[in-house]
Amino acid sequence: MPRILSKTILLCLIITLFPISSTLTAKNVEEGYINPKEECDKYRKEISSVDSASVQSYIARVNKERAANLVAQQTLRNNRQRNMLITYIVMGGLLVIGLLVAGLIMLRKYNRRLMESKEKLNHARQMVENSLRLKNLFLSNMSHEIRTPLNALAGFTAFLADESLDEESRKQFESIIQQNSDLLMKLIHDVVDFSIQQDGEMQFRLEEHDAVDTCRNVVKTVDKVKQTKAAIIFESQLETLPIVTDEARLQQLLINLLVNANKFTTEGSITLSLETKDDMALFAVTDTGCGIAADKRESVFTRFEKLDENAQGTGLGLSICRFIIERLGGKIWVDPEYNNGARFCFTHPLNKKEAKS
Repeated sequence: MPRILSKTILLCLIITLFPISSTLTAKNVEEGYINPKEECDKYRKEISSVDSASVQSYIARVNKERAANLVAQQTLRNNRQRNMLITYIVMGGLLVIGLLVAGLIMLRKYNRRLMESKEKLNHARQMVENSLRLKNLFLSNMSHEIRTPLNALAGFTAFLADESLDEESRKQFESIIQQNSDLLMKLIHDVVDFSIQQDGEMQFRLEEHDAVDTCRNVVKTVDKVKQTKAAIIFESQLETLPIVTDEARLQQLLINLLVNANKFTTEGSITLSLETKDDMALFAVTDTGCGIAADKRESVFTRFEKLDENAQGTGLGLSICRFIIERLGGKIWVDPEYNNGARFCFTHPLNKKEAKS
């Protein structure tokens, strides 16, 4: 509107300053008469009509643009609302998906824990069943093993009460009684050692001892109580071998191995050897007996495992041997390369403290 008014004022000034107008008719020029006021009013009316049309057109255009602007703003608001609605929908969908994924993860964890619990329960059940089976086997073995020496002790003790018994028979019966007494004591010692082993209370006294002297003493002891014709021999190129060990436990281990070899070697020889290898003392008990099957070489160290069910023993001796030598820091095994019987080997540190179980 201010622009139109400025045009009107400008035209009036032009008409006032220049009395000759392009709109004068030829008649007015000839007559020589020009009325500026009339001409100004005339032009003002013309311009007013023109300006009025321009204003109406401008107002219409403004209204049109305003309407278009309103439509655009409304469209923008609608788009914003739609975008916000889409955003909320997407966020809601993502939240639902997230919850579903979290639920699936929790469900998988729960199922995994449930499976682990079931496995632990099954393992515990198997352990209980194995314990019951081993307990029954142990009681069965013990009742059988103890009955044999007790019957011998009771029977031959009754024979000794007979005054008519000759001296040679008496000495023979006394020898049998002594052997069965030793067997009964060994069975009891094995059971006690097994009980201590299970409780983890087996004590070791580590001091320096001569392994060569220990081996000689063990061979002499077992040779006196052997029940077969097999010769018991000690072989070593060493004159002396100081080691830090529990001598009583080492003797127990060697006696168990020699007595075990004595059960399965009716004739031939049983040899205890000693040497050093890689800063370790290497002991070996070799016999010429029936040997051990390849699939039994590891299981013989299992509790209550017996190669011959008819042989005397509880099946605890070799498992106790493994426990003792492992506590002393060594290792025991059956030599797979020896085929003329059985050979049990074990290593012992020369100067090493007791290994923790």
